[in-house]
Amino acid sequence: MPKIYIFLVLSIITILPVFLSGDLAIEYKIKMTISGLLLVISSAWFYKFKIGKIYTVFAALLWALNLSTSFFFYKEHDIGFSSTIAETVINTNSSEAAGMLSYNKYYILFFICMSLIYYLSVRWLSFYTSNQQGKYGLILLIGFLPLIFIDYYAMGKDQKNNLIATEHFFMGTPFYNASAMVRSLHDVRQIKKIANININYKYQKNDTDIETYILIIGESSRRDHMQIYGYQHPNTPNLVNQKNNILLFTQAISPAPVTLLSVPISLSNIQYEQLNDKSYYADNIISLANHAGFKTFWFSNQGKAGKSTSLISAIAHKSQNSRWQNTITYDEDLLPYLDNALQEKGKKLIVLHLYGSHEPACNRFPEKRLQHYGDNQDDNCYDSSIAYTDSIIGNIINKVDQQKASILYFSDHALQRIDNNGDIRYHHGVNKTKKEAYQIPLLIWYSDKINQQKRKIGNIDHPVSTSNNYFLISDWLGIIHKEHKQTCYSALRTCFNGNTPIRVLDGNKNILDYQKLPSEKNVILNAQSPK
Repeated sequence: MPKIYIFLVLSIITILPVFLSGDLAIEYKIKMTISGLLLVISSAWFYKFKIGKIYTVFAALLWALNLSTSFFFYKEHDIGFSSTIAETVINTNSSEAAGMLSYNKYYILFFICMSLIYYLSVRWLSFYTSNQQGKYGLILLIGFLPLIFIDYYAMGKDQKNNLIATEHFFMGTPFYNASAMVRSLHDVRQIKKIANININYKYQKNDTDIETYILIIGESSRRDHMQIYGYQHPNTPNLVNQKNNILLFTQAISPAPVTLLSVPISLSNIQYEQLNDKSYYADNIISLANHAGFKTFWFSNQGKAGKSTSLISAIAHKSQNSRWQNTITYDEDLLPYLDNALQEKGKKLIVLHLYGSHEPACNRFPEKRLQHYGDNQDDNCYDSSIAYTDSIIGNIINKVDQQKASILYFSDHALQRIDNNGDIRYHHGVNKTKKEAYQIPLLIWYSDKINQQKRKIGNIDHPVSTSNNYFLISDWLGIIHKEHKQTCYSALRTCFNGNTPIRVLDGNKNILDYQKLPSEKNVILNAQSPK
C-alpha cells in the first residue's frame, strides 16, 4: 500500500508544475518532469538532516510561488508568466502590490496550501526513502542539470531562439517562471546602456508661440468614462469648460494595455518589430527636447520602485530635472514640483506622470472626493478617479492660463471593466484583451495667450495610435523632422489622414489587429452585479 501512495505523491509533485507550465515546448516539459522527480527524491533523503529541513522549507516556498504565479495568470488573464509581466513585478512598488493582492486574496491561500503540500509530501516521503535511493537521486540530479546547459549550446539555441543560457536552464525545471525573471533582468542591463547612446537628429524648429509645454501622462483612463467624450456622468467639468481651447482626439488608441510597454512606445521613435533592441528607445521625446534646447522636467507619482530599472525611468532620466515620489500618494502632490518648474525662464517641457485611475481606483483620491454616480461601488470609484484627474488638470490650467502655455494629456492605457465572470471589476487587459483596454483620452489644450493662428482646436475624428505620439509631440513642440516617412503620422500635419490599420500589443508583446479585437459589449453582465 505505501508504494501506491508513494507513486501518487511523487506523480502529483512532479506533474503539477508541468500541468501549469502552459505552452512550453514538450522538450522543456520532459526536462521539468525528470528534474522535478529527482529533486523530490533527493529532498526526501536530505530532509533527514537538520539543514535539510531548512532547505525543504525554502524549496517548498519557491515551488509554491512558481505554481501560484502560473495559476494566477492563467486564471485571471489566460496567459503565462512572461518577461514583460516579470518586468512589471520588478517595478511594482509595495503600495501597488498591496492593492493588487487585496483583489486576489484567494491566491495567497493557494500559495500557502501548495507550500504545505510540498513540505509535508517531502517529509512523508523521507520515511520511505533509503540513504541509497536518496544519494542516487542526488547524484542523478547533479548529473542531469548540467545536461540542460550542454543541450543549450549543442543545439545552438543562443542563436536560434535568442535565449539566455540561464533562461533556457530554468525552463527545464519546476521553477520555470524564474526564466522570465532572468530575461527581464537581462533586459534591465540593456536598458541601462540607453543613457550612453547619442542620436544624430535632423530637424528644423518652427515658431509655435508657446513657451511652456506640459505633458501629462495619465494612468488607466477609459475615454468612454469621461464626460468630455459624452459619458453620462459629469466627471470632467474642467475639461468641458475648456472645450473651446482643446483639440480633442475622439479615437485615440494605446499601443499596449500595460504601462511598462505603452509609455516607452508612446514617447519613443520605435516600431513594434524593434522592441527587443532597447537602443531604439534612446530616440525619445526627452532626448529630442534636450537637443532642441528645451529645459526638461519629469515628475512622477508612479513610486520609486523601478526608478532605475525600467524603460520609463531610462527615458525620464534623460530629463535635466527629475523627481519621483518615494511612495505613491495623491497626484496633487506633484503640483509643488510643477510650481517650481514654472518659475524657470525659457522654453520648457514639463512631464507629469500621474497614477490616475490605477486599480483599485478608490485609493487614488482623498476619501471625501468619492462621488456616488450610481449603484455600483467599482463604477463610482473609477468615475471619481476620473473626476479627480480632471480636477488636477483644471488646477494646472489655472496656473498657466495667463502664460503662453499648452498641455498635452493622454492616458497610458485604459482598463477592462467586466471580467470573465461577467462581474464589474476594473482590471488590466493582458491577454485576450478587449478593445476597451486600448481606448484612451488624448487632447491638447492651448492658452488664450497663444496666437490664435498657432492653435488647432476642435475634434480629430480619425483613428490615432499613440504609438505615433513621438511625431505628434514633436510637432506640438515645433520640432519638425526631416527625411522621415512617418511624419504624416502626426495629427498636427496637413497630410495626416488617420492611422489605419491600427496594430496593438497584448501583455506578451504579441502584435494584434485592433479592429479584430472583441468588445466588452459582447460580454454578458452578471445579473447579480449592479449596473
